[in-house]
Amino acid sequence: MDGRGDGAPRRFRLLFVCTGNICRSPFARFHTRALLEMRLGPRWASWFDVASGGTGAVVGSEMHPLSRAQLGPLATHPDVAAFRARQLPARDVELADLVLTVSRSHRSAVLELEPRALRSTFTVREFARLLGSIDPADHAALPVDPRERAHALVAAALAERGQGAPVDSEDDAIPDPIQGAAAEHAESARLLHEAVRPLVDAIGAGVPWPVRRRPGPPPGQHPGMAPVGPVRRRRCPAARSVRHR
Repeated sequence: MDGRGDGAPRRFRLLFVCTGNICRSPFARFHTRALLEMRLGPRWASWFDVASGGTGAVVGSEMHPLSRAQLGPLATHPDVAAFRARQLPARDVELADLVLTVSRSHRSAVLELEPRALRSTFTVREFARLLGSIDPADHAALPVDPRERAHALVAAALAERGQGAPVDSEDDAIPDPIQGAAAEHAESARLLHEAVRPLVDAIGAGVPWPVRRRPGPPPGQHPGMAPVGPVRRRRCPAARSVRHR
């Protein structure tokens, strides 16, 4: 419970941040929401609020069509169609349980808005790396409830911060595809999927996979979104669809 006395469960608030809020952060928002629903089922996924904002937003703009295309069938969802870019408000940072940014400079911009968010703000790739460094036995000891588990994962990642070898800033960044062609937007989507999937899997690790009434994608594959390719260094060719493992 959230302590408000109204009996409502405490929702976990996840916030993605990029610059214009038209490419990377909205893709991460809608993609993560779809992954949560696939892994947890609609009821448990409803315990999570997933939002996005920009440090220099193209306020009022729709999602970039090339990034939107990476959502596959979800690109026509009413929520995606209704999306409009917005400038990141400090209040959203204050309320967020976890803020994931696309680069270290964006992380710094978030902390300028709300310095008290230091303990809950990471680059998205940094957070995935920190989750990977947590001992499996510690993962197994985390709460079963997905909301409580998400909070525990943030605390565990924070404890791991600064423990490993230094990482180059480029390895903590999702390149901005705004000036690029379809290949750059596909690569951005691939890197974001690679970063957020471990979080979703870790959140859902304590609960069984939901029973599906119709065939769905296997674990590790998109739930109806544009496929994202296997981990690789080179960029994806613009004219070729990228597939999961």
